[in-house]
Amino acid sequence: MRKAVEFQVSSFKFQVRDEKTHGFSRAQSKSQDSSSPYPSIASVLTEAETVLTAHGIIAPRLEAEVLLAHALDTERSRLFARLRDALTREELEVFRGLLQRRTQHEPLQYITGVQEFWSLTFKVDARVLIPRPETEVVVETALRLLSQSAIRDPQSAILSAILDVGTGSGCIAIALAKELPQAEVWATDISAEALAVAGENARSHGVAERVHLLQGDLFMPVADRRAGFDLIVSNPPYVARSDFATLQPEVRDWEPRGALDGGPDGLDFYRRLLTEGPAHLRVGGWLVMEVGHGQGSAVMRLAQEQDDLTAYACLADYAGRERVTVASKVKTSTVNRSPREK
Repeated sequence: MRKAVEFQVSSFKFQVRDEKTHGFSRAQSKSQDSSSPYPSIASVLTEAETVLTAHGIIAPRLEAEVLLAHALDTERSRLFARLRDALTREELEVFRGLLQRRTQHEPLQYITGVQEFWSLTFKVDARVLIPRPETEVVVETALRLLSQSAIRDPQSAILSAILDVGTGSGCIAIALAKELPQAEVWATDISAEALAVAGENARSHGVAERVHLLQGDLFMPVADRRAGFDLIVSNPPYVARSDFATLQPEVRDWEPRGALDGGPDGLDFYRRLLTEGPAHLRVGGWLVMEVGHGQGSAVMRLAQEQDDLTAYACLADYAGRERVTVASKVKTSTVNRSPREK
């Protein structure tokens, strides 16, 4: 069955009337306009669902609808009012190309070019990691901590300085900038290509003037900034190299390895964030990091080894999994001079 379907997907050829059209059977659509030689939306969706199922796609019907809506440059909800409509030859050809890409396990978000995060639409492609819904817990935690700080020190609500380390698409930095209109956000990434995507997203969401994108390794781009940050956030690479073989092909084969590879045990970047980060935090500032499943305890132990960090906590996401580790700076570092000095 799988080989037959693969052949069908890879050999979409235009034919007319009662024969196959781009791999889709016109005969399956009883409700279709009989004057058209092309299949209807309903029949195309049915056959695309079969194709995606055969290739192990988890939500084949939903993804077929998303891909077809993208091919037609319309909203998915509008398809349901057009199920009897026949597609054109050009529309079928576009959809055929999208479907074939998905059968190769290219992520749906890379095909459509967008992903929603924090109710905002972000551009994504193979240059950046795809934002995950669970990463929103980082944003929620950051906002809560800054709110608590503002209650203790109202001036901090105005002067909040935030650093996003390893920003990727910019989703965390931009979400925080949208929620905190008076805050300044710095966002670093070692990848110039990722920063190009983040820049497009910052401009599209109207926060480019307050989100400062800097290229370099972790804290290197802000090494000369004398003032401490009120908040440092990061969703660092945390996949252990031994776990790569177990990842879904959409992740393993398509997403940037540099945004995933956390070293032999997955903790390399946490060691650096926890040892280098306090020098860039003001006293009372927070370090908020996303962690992978089962890594919370290990990251907490690493945090407890740092003399200038306290108030450790590991927070769960909505699925009950360890997702975010936080720590607060308790004493001044010799590297970090006047906390408000710029």
